[in-house]
Amino acid sequence: MTTAAIIQARMSSSRFPGKMLTPLRGVPLILHSMRRAKLAKRVDVVILATSDQADDNPLAELVAREGFAVHRGSLDDVLTRFAGAARAVKADTVVRITGDCPLVDPEVLDRLLAQFSEGSFDYLSNVSPPTYPDGLDLEVMRYTALERVERDAKPGHHREHVTPYFRENPGLFVVGNMLNPAGDQSKYRWSVDRKSDLELVEDLLAACNTATPNLAQLVAAAGANPNLESRSVGQRNEGAIKTYLADLEARKPRPVTAKSDELWARAEKLIPAGTQTLSKGPTQFVRGFAPKFLSHGKGSHVWDVDGNEFIDYPLGLGPVSLGHGHPEVVAAVTKQMENGTAFTWMHPLEVELAERITKIVPCAERVRFGKNGSDATSACIRAARAKTGRKHVARCGYHGWQDWSIDRSYGIRSRGVPEDVLNLTIPFAYNDLAALDKLLTETPCAAVILEPISVTPPAKGYLEGVRELATKHGAVLIFDEVITGFRYARGGAQEYFGVTPDLCSMGKGVANGLPLSIVAGKAEFMQPFDEIFFSFTFGGETASLAAAMATLDVMERENYWAHVWKQGGKLQAAYRAFAKEYGVESFTDCAGMAPWSVVTFVDHAGWTGLQLKTLFQQEMIRHGILFSGSQFISLAHSDEDIQRTIDAYREAFKMLRFALDCQGVDALTLGKPIELVFRRA
Repeated sequence: MTTAAIIQARMSSSRFPGKMLTPLRGVPLILHSMRRAKLAKRVDVVILATSDQADDNPLAELVAREGFAVHRGSLDDVLTRFAGAARAVKADTVVRITGDCPLVDPEVLDRLLAQFSEGSFDYLSNVSPPTYPDGLDLEVMRYTALERVERDAKPGHHREHVTPYFRENPGLFVVGNMLNPAGDQSKYRWSVDRKSDLELVEDLLAACNTATPNLAQLVAAAGANPNLESRSVGQRNEGAIKTYLADLEARKPRPVTAKSDELWARAEKLIPAGTQTLSKGPTQFVRGFAPKFLSHGKGSHVWDVDGNEFIDYPLGLGPVSLGHGHPEVVAAVTKQMENGTAFTWMHPLEVELAERITKIVPCAERVRFGKNGSDATSACIRAARAKTGRKHVARCGYHGWQDWSIDRSYGIRSRGVPEDVLNLTIPFAYNDLAALDKLLTETPCAAVILEPISVTPPAKGYLEGVRELATKHGAVLIFDEVITGFRYARGGAQEYFGVTPDLCSMGKGVANGLPLSIVAGKAEFMQPFDEIFFSFTFGGETASLAAAMATLDVMERENYWAHVWKQGGKLQAAYRAFAKEYGVESFTDCAGMAPWSVVTFVDHAGWTGLQLKTLFQQEMIRHGILFSGSQFISLAHSDEDIQRTIDAYREAFKMLRFALDCQGVDALTLGKPIELVFRRA
C-alpha cells in the first residue's frame, strides 16, 4: 500500500507569476511544502504534479534535482494531471497539497492519515468545515474514488480544483472532516497568493525562530505580534471562489433584470417603500440579482417582465391554491363579471357561500366576509371585545397590519400606533402553556389569538391546553387561519388538529388569488356582529365569492388536500436529507408541515441567518425557483415541478457548503442581503 503526497504547482500564477521559485527564507517556495510533506511519517512518496508547459520546466528540474518525483500533465485539466501523478507512483492513498502552502504541518498530516486509515472514508479533509488556518489545508482520498471523480467531473471548476466534486456529492462518497483539537483557527490565512502573502510568511517564520515550526508555534507567534496577527486574517480560497463563480455563471447565468430594474426606478419615485406589499418588495429578495416584477402566471409557473420563468412557491404570499389562472375559476369569475360585481342590494352568492362554509369549518355557525386577512382578524378582535367587555388581547405571532396587532418588536413598523394602543396587546410565546396561564391570570383578556400552526408544530396537548385556558379565563379563543384555512384539511387546521375555537379568520387559498377573507364562529360569539361596525363597500363583491365557490368545487373534486400533503412532503423530506448530507442541519430546516413549509436559517459560523438565507435564495432563483422561504403547495405543482425544485435544492446546498468552507458567504452573494420587514430604526 502506497501513500503519496502530491504537491500541485505551476509557474503561471495570475496573481503572483513565478512564485514557486521565489525564495522564502533563502529556499524556493515549492521546496518548503515538499520537504515538510516528506517529514510526515505516514507518507511514502512525495511527488510534484506540474504542467507540461515550457515555463514549468525550471520548476520540474529543480524538484527533480532535490530527489523528488515529478509528473507533468495538462495545464488546465488539473484533475487529470493530479490523477496521473497518483498513477505514476502507484498510489493507493493520495494526499493533495498545493505548492502555495509552505507551512504544511507534518504532524497534522499524520493525524489526518491516521484518521483516514481508521475509517472507511473515500475522502477526508480538514477543510469542510475549516478549523485549521488557510495554508494548512490537507485532503486525503482513495485512488479508486479519485478515478471516479476523474471520470465524472465536468470541465471547469471541478477539474481545475480537483476535489470539489467529493464535497459537492457526499451521497456518492464516504466523506469526512477532521476538526482541529485546538479549536477553530480558520481565521488565519497563511497561503501564498501574492507577494504580500510571501512577506507575511517570511516574517512569521522569522518570529518562530525555528526551521520547521509546527501549528502551535505558528499560532503562538502570530498571537504574540499584533502586526502579524492582523496581517494573518484574510479571505480563504480567493482563486477557488473566482473560478466557482465563473463556472457557475457559464453553466447557469443569472436572470436578466433590465426591465425589472427600469420599473423599480420608476416605482421608487411614485410609491412609498416602492411596493404595495412589504413582503413582496425587493428587500425580501437578493437585490442586484433577483427580478422585481412579475408579468403573468399559469398553473405553478410565473414569468417576470424580462421573460424569466420560475416555479412559484410563494404563490402571491399564499392565496393561489389551485394554480395561476385555473380555467374553472377564470370561467366562474368571467361569468360573474359579465353579470356585475358590485350591487346595491345583497347577492345570493353571499348566502350560498356562507352556507357552504358552515358545512366545512368546525367552528362555523355564522359567517361574514372581508377582503384581506387583516379585515378578518381585526373583526374577530372587535367582536371579542364587544362580547367580553374587556380591552386587552393575548397575541401570538403575526395577525395583520391593524393597530391592535402591532407591538414594539415590530421596530419601525410600530410607528404611528399610539402608546395606549400598543399597551393593549400582550404577546405570548407559542407552545408555552404556563406562560399563557400566567398572562391571563395577571391580565383579563378579551381574546387569545394565534395561528394553530406556523413554522413550529404544536406540542402534544398544546392547542387543547390553549382551548382550556381561554375558557377558564373567560377569553374568546380565536384561531387565525388566514393561511392554514382550507390548506391542511377541508375545514382547516382546526379540523386537522381536532380543536375548535370560538372564532376564526380565514382567507388565503379559498378564492385562488382573488381578494376574499372569512370571519366564522359559533353563533354565540358571532352575535356581536349584529351590533359592531364591520361594514364596507366590497364585503359582498361577487367576483371573489364566485371564485371561492369554484375553488372549493375543484378542491373537493380533485382531492386537493391529498395532493398538497404528498408534494409538500417530498420537498420537506428532500430538504432535510440534503441538509444532513451537506452537514448543515444544525442551522437550517424546512420547518412547518407539508402543505406550507418554511425554510429557516439561524446564525452560524459568524454569518447571520439572513445572510445564509440570501445565498440559498440566490441559487434557487438562479435555477428557476421563485423562493422566499415560504413554500406553499398548489394543486398545479406537478411531479416534474417538485423534482426540478429538489434538483435546485441540491445546487443551492452545494453553493452553501462551498461558501462556508471558503468562509465566503458574502463573497459569493451577488447582491444585497435580505432585510427583515420588521426591523429596528
